Amino acid sequence: MVNSLHWYDRRDSVFIEFLVADSKDVKVDFGKTKCGFSCTGGTDNAKLANEIDLFDAIDESQSKHKRTDRSVLCYLRKAQPGKAWPRLTKEKAKLSWLSVDFNNWKDWEDDSEEEMGNFDQFSDMMNNMGGEDDLADLDGADDVRIFPFHHASISRLPLSRSEPVLGVM
Repeated sequence: MVNSLHWYDRRDSVFIEFLVADSKDVKVDFGKTKCGFSCTGGTDNAKLANEIDLFDAIDESQSKHKRTDRSVLCYLRKAQPGKAWPRLTKEKAKLSWLSVDFNNWKDWEDDSEEEMGNFDQFSDMMNNMGGEDDLADLDGADDVRIFPFHHASISRLPLSRSEPVLGVM
């Protein structure tokens, strides 16, 4: 199991991919300036959790996530579309567990209309992912619930700047 995440910026959204193989009991909570994540994952069914203080505000009602066998992909809709995020976190420190997904990164400030069409197609794909109501269908779970974001509801692991994003609880 990999204890890391990748992210990239787009004109109207930010994408975060938590790299956790065979995740179960996935919970993603979107707050105005936070993203909370927890799950059970890997062959040892370790409990993993993290809370990220985001660089800027998001529209939590328009943000979504999707679980796959290898990761959990989160689509965060920016509260201020068109504003670039130079980093994912509010904190400026280099975090060992966080890396830019250069395969998907684009300098969108110079986008042509053709590239905006590609972005619209990608947005449509994310919209078709469904929201929290569709999660049970994605992984076959009968009882998957997403709880509204409350700061106290996220297990905060004592992370220092050098510890991985996902920790065993």
